[in-house]
Amino acid sequence: MALFFGNEDYRKERVVQGLNEWVNHPHADVRMPGLLAARATILPGEGHSFHRHPGREEVIYVLSGQVAQWIGQDRRELEAGACALIPAGEVHASFNMGDKPALLFVVLSGATSKEPMVVDCSGDEPWRSLPAP
Repeated sequence: MALFFGNEDYRKERVVQGLNEWVNHPHADVRMPGLLAARATILPGEGHSFHRHPGREEVIYVLSGQVAQWIGQDRRELEAGACALIPAGEVHASFNMGDKPALLFVVLSGATSKEPMVVDCSGDEPWRSLPAP
């Protein structure tokens, strides 16, 4: 079975840092149980602070913009065409470093996993002390 998506087909979710547009949403519209996928817009000066996905691997691909990407305590600046591979349960964060919205495409494993989708780690050490923008 092949499924195609146009801009009108994404499930849009407003979040503090911008907008998530889900192809396969974790709580509804699960079309492929092995994957979650979304376009994520991060507004200038915003970010998705330190968190982890228990039992889920993640790929973050930068479509446009500049992102400071943390994986564990390692930080890299990523631009369009770069990606990050994040092991299951690894703490990570993404911050927009530019003056325009950053657009990412993210894919996570395990759409039907019983593990929590996101565990916030931003208040825990050492994450709380890392120099996030």
